Amino acid sequence: MSAEAFRLGMLFSMGRASRAKADARALRQRDRPNLLGQLREHVEFLISSATAFDNGFEAEAKRLAVSLRVLLHDTDASHALLDQLGVKNKLRFTETSVPMSPYSLGPTTGLVMKRLSLSVPSGSYIAPLGNIPPPRIKPPVKFGLWWTSNIYVDDDNVAWTRKKFVQTLANNEGGAHVDPQLNAAYERLVNANGLGWTAHTANGPQPFDGSPVAVSVRQIAYEFLETLERQGDLLI
Repeated sequence: MSAEAFRLGMLFSMGRASRAKADARALRQRDRPNLLGQLREHVEFLISSATAFDNGFEAEAKRLAVSLRVLLHDTDASHALLDQLGVKNKLRFTETSVPMSPYSLGPTTGLVMKRLSLSVPSGSYIAPLGNIPPPRIKPPVKFGLWWTSNIYVDDDNVAWTRKKFVQTLANNEGGAHVDPQLNAAYERLVNANGLGWTAHTANGPQPFDGSPVAVSVRQIAYEFLETLERQGDLLI
Protein backbone atom coordinates (compact mmCIF):
# COMPACT_ATOMS: atom_id res chain seq x y z
CA MET A 1 0.00 0.00 0.00
CA SER A 2 1.35 3.40 -0.94
CA ALA A 3 1.87 6.10 1.65
CA GLU A 4 -0.84 8.18 -0.04
CA ALA A 5 -3.35 5.32 0.07
CA PHE A 6 -2.51 4.67 3.72
CA ARG A 7 -3.01 8.36 4.56
CA LEU A 8 -6.39 8.46 2.79
CA GLY A 9 -7.46 5.30 4.59
CA MET A 10 -6.54 6.79 7.96
CA LEU A 11 -8.41 10.01 7.15
CA PHE A 12 -11.50 8.00 6.14
CA SER A 13 -11.37 5.96 9.36
CA MET A 14 -10.94 9.10 11.46
CA GLY A 15 -13.83 10.75 9.68
CA ARG A 16 -16.07 7.75 10.29
CA ALA A 17 -15.10 7.68 13.97
CA SER A 18 -15.78 11.40 14.27
CA ARG A 19 -19.23 10.94 12.73
CA ALA A 20 -19.98 8.11 15.15
CA LYS A 21 -18.99 10.30 18.09
CA ALA A 22 -21.11 13.14 16.75
CA ASP A 23 -24.09 10.80 16.36
CA ALA A 24 -23.62 9.55 19.92
CA ARG A 25 -23.54 13.12 21.21
CA ALA A 26 -26.70 13.92 19.24
CA LEU A 27 -28.58 11.13 21.03
CA ARG A 28 -29.42 11.76 24.63
CA GLN A 29 -31.66 10.06 27.14
CA ARG A 30 -35.13 11.54 27.39
CA ASP A 31 -35.62 13.13 30.77
CA ARG A 32 -38.77 12.68 32.84
CA PRO A 33 -40.37 16.01 31.83
CA ASN A 34 -40.01 15.01 28.17
CA LEU A 35 -41.55 11.59 28.81
CA LEU A 36 -44.42 13.14 30.79
CA GLY A 37 -45.02 15.52 27.90
CA GLN A 38 -45.27 12.52 25.55
CA LEU A 39 -47.72 10.88 27.97
CA ARG A 40 -49.90 14.01 28.08
CA GLU A 41 -50.02 14.09 24.29
CA HIS A 42 -51.12 10.48 24.03
CA VAL A 43 -53.73 10.92 26.76
CA GLU A 44 -55.09 13.86 24.77
CA PHE A 45 -55.04 11.69 21.62
CA LEU A 46 -57.04 9.03 23.47
CA ILE A 47 -59.59 11.51 24.78
CA SER A 48 -60.03 13.11 21.34
CA SER A 49 -60.35 9.77 19.55
CA ALA A 50 -62.69 8.39 22.21
CA THR A 51 -64.97 11.40 21.76
CA ALA A 52 -65.02 10.89 17.99
CA PHE A 53 -65.74 7.18 18.46
CA ASP A 54 -68.61 7.92 20.84
CA ASN A 55 -70.02 10.33 18.26
CA GLY A 56 -70.26 7.52 15.72
CA PHE A 57 -66.87 7.33 13.98
CA GLU A 58 -66.04 3.68 14.68
CA ALA A 59 -62.80 3.72 12.66
CA GLU A 60 -61.32 6.04 15.31
CA ALA A 61 -60.67 2.87 17.29
CA LYS A 62 -57.59 2.38 15.09
CA ARG A 63 -56.07 5.59 16.43
CA LEU A 64 -56.99 4.57 19.96
CA ALA A 65 -55.10 1.33 19.35
CA VAL A 66 -51.98 3.14 18.10
CA SER A 67 -51.72 5.31 21.22
CA LEU A 68 -52.43 2.34 23.49
CA ARG A 69 -49.64 0.44 21.74
CA VAL A 70 -47.19 3.32 22.25
CA LEU A 71 -48.13 3.55 25.92
CA LEU A 72 -48.25 -0.14 26.81
CA HIS A 73 -46.59 -2.51 24.34
CA ASP A 74 -42.94 -3.58 24.48
CA THR A 75 -40.94 -5.03 21.61
CA ASP A 76 -37.26 -5.91 21.14
CA ALA A 77 -36.77 -2.56 19.44
CA SER A 78 -38.91 -0.26 21.57
CA HIS A 79 -40.12 0.18 25.12
CA ALA A 80 -43.61 1.17 26.19
CA LEU A 81 -43.84 4.78 27.32
CA LEU A 82 -45.16 3.71 30.73
CA ASP A 83 -42.13 1.44 31.08
CA GLN A 84 -39.81 4.33 30.30
CA LEU A 85 -41.58 6.27 33.04
CA GLY A 86 -41.10 3.32 35.39
CA VAL A 87 -44.78 3.00 36.32
CA LYS A 88 -46.34 0.29 34.16
CA ASN A 89 -45.84 -2.46 36.72
CA LYS A 90 -46.74 -0.18 39.63
CA LEU A 91 -50.16 0.76 38.26
CA ARG A 92 -53.22 -1.35 38.98
CA PHE A 93 -55.47 -1.43 35.94
CA THR A 94 -59.24 -1.08 35.86
CA GLU A 95 -60.83 -4.41 34.85
CA THR A 96 -64.35 -4.34 33.34
CA SER A 97 -64.53 -7.55 31.28
CA VAL A 98 -67.24 -10.18 31.67
CA PRO A 99 -65.85 -12.95 33.92
CA MET A 100 -65.02 -15.99 31.80
CA SER A 101 -66.30 -19.36 32.97
CA PRO A 102 -64.84 -22.62 31.66
CA TYR A 103 -68.31 -24.13 32.03
CA SER A 104 -70.10 -21.59 29.82
CA LEU A 105 -71.77 -23.18 26.79
CA GLY A 106 -72.64 -19.96 25.02
CA PRO A 107 -70.72 -16.93 23.78
CA THR A 108 -69.60 -14.22 26.15
CA THR A 109 -69.38 -10.53 25.37
CA GLY A 110 -65.88 -9.89 26.71
CA LEU A 111 -65.45 -6.14 27.01
CA VAL A 112 -68.52 -5.08 25.07
CA MET A 113 -72.17 -4.81 26.01
CA LYS A 114 -75.27 -5.66 23.98
CA ARG A 115 -77.85 -2.99 23.25
CA LEU A 116 -81.29 -3.93 21.91
CA SER A 117 -83.65 -1.54 20.15
CA LEU A 118 -87.32 -2.47 20.50
CA SER A 119 -88.84 0.23 18.29
CA VAL A 120 -86.92 -1.07 15.28
CA PRO A 121 -85.83 -4.54 16.40
CA SER A 122 -82.06 -4.63 16.14
CA GLY A 123 -78.99 -5.10 18.26
CA SER A 124 -75.60 -3.46 18.47
CA TYR A 125 -72.37 -3.76 20.44
CA ILE A 126 -71.45 -0.80 22.61
CA ALA A 127 -68.68 0.07 25.02
CA PRO A 128 -70.27 0.26 28.48
CA LEU A 129 -67.50 2.51 29.85
CA GLY A 130 -68.30 2.84 33.56
CA ASN A 131 -71.92 1.65 33.26
CA ILE A 132 -71.25 -1.98 34.07
CA PRO A 133 -73.29 -4.53 36.06
CA PRO A 134 -72.03 -5.82 39.44
CA PRO A 135 -70.32 -8.98 38.08
CA ARG A 136 -68.04 -6.74 36.02
CA ILE A 137 -67.03 -4.55 38.97
CA LYS A 138 -63.74 -6.10 40.05
CA PRO A 139 -60.61 -5.00 41.90
CA PRO A 140 -57.89 -3.40 39.76
CA VAL A 141 -55.22 -5.82 38.57
CA LYS A 142 -51.54 -5.84 37.67
CA PHE A 143 -50.57 -4.96 34.12
CA GLY A 144 -49.57 -8.45 32.98
CA LEU A 145 -52.87 -9.98 34.08
CA TRP A 146 -54.86 -7.13 32.54
CA TRP A 147 -52.96 -7.10 29.22
CA THR A 148 -52.67 -10.82 28.46
CA SER A 149 -55.62 -12.57 30.13
CA ASN A 150 -58.16 -14.12 27.79
CA ILE A 151 -61.28 -12.00 27.42
CA TYR A 152 -63.01 -14.04 24.75
CA VAL A 153 -62.43 -17.39 23.04
CA ASP A 154 -64.19 -17.89 19.71
CA ASP A 155 -65.69 -21.05 18.24
CA ASP A 156 -62.34 -21.91 16.61
CA ASN A 157 -60.67 -21.71 20.05
CA VAL A 158 -58.86 -18.48 19.15
CA ALA A 159 -58.28 -16.48 22.33
CA TRP A 160 -58.56 -12.69 22.39
CA THR A 161 -56.77 -10.55 24.95
CA ARG A 162 -56.52 -6.79 25.33
CA LYS A 163 -53.06 -7.05 23.81
CA LYS A 164 -54.43 -8.90 20.77
CA PHE A 165 -57.30 -6.45 20.26
CA VAL A 166 -54.90 -3.48 20.34
CA GLN A 167 -52.21 -5.10 18.20
CA THR A 168 -54.69 -6.28 15.57
CA LEU A 169 -56.07 -2.78 14.97
CA ALA A 170 -52.70 -1.03 15.29
CA ASN A 171 -50.44 -3.49 13.45
CA ASN A 172 -52.68 -5.29 10.96
CA GLU A 173 -55.86 -3.36 10.24
CA GLY A 174 -54.65 0.13 9.40
CA GLY A 175 -53.87 1.88 12.65
CA ALA A 176 -50.17 2.16 11.85
CA HIS A 177 -49.82 -0.59 9.25
CA VAL A 178 -52.03 -2.51 6.80
CA ASP A 179 -51.09 -6.17 6.40
CA PRO A 180 -51.27 -7.42 2.79
CA GLN A 181 -53.09 -10.55 4.02
CA LEU A 182 -56.38 -10.42 5.88
CA ASN A 183 -56.36 -11.55 9.51
CA ALA A 184 -58.65 -14.59 9.52
CA ALA A 185 -59.51 -14.39 13.24
CA TYR A 186 -60.32 -10.69 12.93
CA GLU A 187 -62.45 -11.25 9.82
CA ARG A 188 -64.40 -13.98 11.58
CA LEU A 189 -65.01 -11.89 14.68
CA VAL A 190 -65.99 -8.71 12.83
CA ASN A 191 -67.56 -9.89 9.58
CA ALA A 192 -68.84 -13.37 10.36
CA ASN A 193 -70.64 -12.69 13.65
CA GLY A 194 -67.82 -14.19 15.69
CA LEU A 195 -69.48 -13.34 19.01
CA GLY A 196 -72.57 -15.25 17.91
CA TRP A 197 -75.26 -12.91 19.22
CA THR A 198 -78.31 -12.15 17.08
CA ALA A 199 -81.33 -9.87 17.35
CA HIS A 200 -84.75 -11.27 16.46
CA THR A 201 -86.30 -9.05 13.80
CA ALA A 202 -89.18 -9.22 11.31
CA ASN A 203 -86.61 -10.54 8.83
CA GLY A 204 -85.42 -13.25 11.18
CA PRO A 205 -82.29 -13.35 13.36
CA GLN A 206 -79.80 -10.62 12.44
CA PRO A 207 -76.20 -10.21 13.65
CA PHE A 208 -75.53 -7.32 15.99
CA ASP A 209 -74.23 -4.12 14.42
CA GLY A 210 -70.77 -2.78 15.14
CA SER A 211 -67.28 -4.23 15.28
CA PRO A 212 -66.68 -6.02 18.59
CA VAL A 213 -62.94 -5.42 18.09
CA ALA A 214 -63.33 -1.65 17.68
CA VAL A 215 -65.78 -1.48 20.60
CA SER A 216 -63.43 -3.56 22.76
CA VAL A 217 -60.55 -1.17 22.03
CA ARG A 218 -62.79 1.74 23.01
CA GLN A 219 -63.46 0.01 26.34
CA ILE A 220 -59.74 -0.66 26.81
CA ALA A 221 -59.09 3.05 26.31
CA TYR A 222 -61.70 3.81 28.99
CA GLU A 223 -60.05 1.37 31.39
CA PHE A 224 -56.63 2.89 30.75
CA LEU A 225 -57.76 6.49 31.24
CA GLU A 226 -59.63 5.55 34.40
CA THR A 227 -56.49 3.79 35.65
CA LEU A 228 -54.42 6.94 35.21
CA GLU A 229 -57.09 9.09 36.81
CA ARG A 230 -57.08 6.92 39.94
CA GLN A 231 -53.31 6.77 40.26
CA GLY A 232 -52.03 10.04 38.87
CA ASP A 233 -49.82 10.46 41.92
CA LEU A 234 -47.48 7.79 40.54
CA LEU A 235 -46.68 10.11 37.65
CA ILE A 236 -45.65 13.12 39.68
